[in-house]
Amino acid sequence: MRLLALGLAALFLCACGQNNAASPGAAAQAEGCARTATHSVIWTNPDAPDTITARSEGPSCKQAVVVLVARDADGEPLWTFASAYYDMTAGGVAPADAPAVSAEQVDGFLQGWANVTVQRSGQLPAWRAGAAAPGDGRTLTYSTPFAREAYEALRQRDLRIICYAASVTATQCLVIDPSSNAPTMIAAYGS
Repeated sequence: MRLLALGLAALFLCACGQNNAASPGAAAQAEGCARTATHSVIWTNPDAPDTITARSEGPSCKQAVVVLVARDADGEPLWTFASAYYDMTAGGVAPADAPAVSAEQVDGFLQGWANVTVQRSGQLPAWRAGAAAPGDGRTLTYSTPFAREAYEALRQRDLRIICYAASVTATQCLVIDPSSNAPTMIAAYGS
């Protein structure tokens, strides 16, 4: 009986190994494009750094989805943003003949993306009375979800903001809204 049990166990193990070997995409999917980069920033609390993590995942790096996550010092999620690696680096959907993307290329992108810009809301351009949007409109186009008065009030408070790439040609800036104590986009800009 013991020999029969050992024999069945050996057959089972061999069968499992054959299934993995018979699946041509199994090795490629196991490798995939799971990469991560992390940076600390002083944003929500000057005494406890927040963490910005950029990560990728996908069956290949060319097909990777990238996610940016801001967490407070206790690990609570503050903000997330997701896109495709190709859209963030070249724009749009990768054509069928797009070249392969290496893990090193994704690592470089993730390192740069997680290294968000920290600045003050007072550094954002003014929204002049009568203008359609903040800024002068000559070099960069700015938008905001706020009405002019609320935008200017947040800008005048000179709060800490973080800015990150939201596409190849656009950046979004986040502020902690003093009325809700929650992150919100204060401005987006691009060319």
